[in-house]
Order: sequence, then structure tokens, then C-alpha cells
Amino acid sequence: MNKKSIITLFLALAAVGAHAQFLFRISGNKLKEPSYILGSIHTLPGLILDSIPEYLEAEAQCKQLFAEYDITDQQKIKDASAAGLQAITLPDGKTIFDIMSKDQIEILDTRFRETFQVNLTDSAMKTAWNYNPTVILSTFNLFITMQELQKHPESATSGIPIDMVCLNRAKQRGLTIGQLDEIQSEDSLTKMRDTMNENISVQIDSLMAYLNDFDQRKQKIIDEIGAASQLTRLWKAGDYQGFANSPNWNADIEKQPAVFRLRSERWLPKIQAAMSENPTMFVFGAGHLIGSHGILQRLRDAGYNVEQIKKTEN
Repeated sequence: MNKKSIITLFLALAAVGAHAQFLFRISGNKLKEPSYILGSIHTLPGLILDSIPEYLEAEAQCKQLFAEYDITDQQKIKDASAAGLQAITLPDGKTIFDIMSKDQIEILDTRFRETFQVNLTDSAMKTAWNYNPTVILSTFNLFITMQELQKHPESATSGIPIDMVCLNRAKQRGLTIGQLDEIQSEDSLTKMRDTMNENISVQIDSLMAYLNDFDQRKQKIIDEIGAASQLTRLWKAGDYQGFANSPNWNADIEKQPAVFRLRSERWLPKIQAAMSENPTMFVFGAGHLIGSHGILQRLRDAGYNVEQIKKTEN
């Protein structure tokens, strides 16, 4: 898990106060009515929408809602999950004991005992034996991250994710639902699986480098979560400029063009087409808003007026 993933996870789990809102109005450039963007943190509880009247007012003016994915389409999610599971599973019924040496397994088993308090060879771990090394490495990172987040009281949150609540509300109101991305097809996931399986030796090398430098890698995660607390405070305060100007956040976005820049390029024509048809609410991750390749700047470059809607003070 890289720094961007850790920061995103931290923000996603952070309890957000009523002043948090990255809500923007889009107007001009021949639009008859404004459209809106909510920069979300994907797993924030949707209950927070009730404390943001500005969002509710903007939503009431819209006739359609576009999200990254329609995560309420359970059949598509189910199909994609099944194909995705195949993509991260070793081929031909192999296990990690078939692809890793005895010495490598011993190191992996030691780290398992230290981290998860269970032997790798325990029957309870049989499912993990079938995953490729990249998944095992990510599991270590995720576990360490979750443990560290428990030390932060602001991480205590629960409820239906905000993106899903936005979609459910829109469907209840009869709004048209659109997607900026498409859930990966089974063919694309099969290609991903084949590519990953062709690079098993590289994955093993990465896993072993991680395990041999385990304490340093763990400390890096801890340090990054601590640094992410500042971004959480910016979100709570609704300080978009502070969030957008974070040098670490911007550096991570630049390092991941496929996640941010290239997706924004694909999204922009869909966003423009949707706005030209009807006033639209767009809901997607806040990280896609910022930077020279972010959606806000792309819209401004295309001639639209984009302004943040500030929280109304009582």
C-alpha cells in the first residue's frame, strides 16, 4: 500500500464534522442551469449529508447524478467481485508453497506470527495460500494501517458510505444515474490475472524485500498516518485550498497518472455532456479535484465557472 492509499484510507475512516464539505457549483459556458460536484471520501458515513444543507439544496436542483461507479448495482458488483477474486488467485490450483522456497516461507511464516498471531501453516490460513504475493504484501500493509488507525479517536466511524447514500437518495428521487467509470469487465480482469501470473517472480522479490525490511516499512506507515491527520483537519474545516495545496498529496497524485490524470481525461467529456443535458450532481473522490490535471482546473480551462460553496455559518 503506497502513501496515497494510506492517506486515502485515513481520510476515509476519519469522523468528519458538520463543517466538512468540498462542494462546488459549475456554471457558465452556455449552461442553462448550474451543476455541482461533491468531492467525497468514499467510505465516509452518508449520514453526514444531513448536516450539509448546501448539498441537500444543490441535490434538489439536479435531475441526474453521476458517480465513479454505480455501487448500488449489486449484480454488477457481484460479477466483478467473482472475476476479481480469480485475478488475484494463483493459477492452476497452486499455493504459495509451490512458488516460494523453504527459506522464503520460513521468513513469511515468522512475519505472519508476529503480525497476525497465527502460523501461516495453520489450517485457518488456507484461503491465503492461494493468493498471489502482491495480495499477501497488501494484507500486511492493510492490517498495520488498521491497527494504527485504532490509536486515533477520529477514526471511529461507521455507516453506509457517502457515495452509496448519494446514489440511493438520487434513485429514490427518480434521478437519472450515470457512471464516470465502468466496472471492469470479466475480460479485462482475466487479462489482469494473466499479467500478474506472468510476473510471479517479481512479486515474490517485492514481498521478500518488504519482509526483510519489515520494521522500517511498518514505521513508514505509522509516520504517514500521523502526517495524514493534518489533511483530516483540513477536511473537517472545509479548507479546500489547504487540502489542494498539500505537497505530499500532490506528489502522490502526480506519481499515479493512471489513477488520477488519465481517468480525469476520460471523465471530462462525460461530465460536459451530462451538464449540457440536465443539471447534474457529480460525486467522486476529493483527490480527483485538485492539481493542474484535476477536474476543477480542467473545467475552468474549458471555460466554465467553478466556485466552492462554503458552509453557511449559523
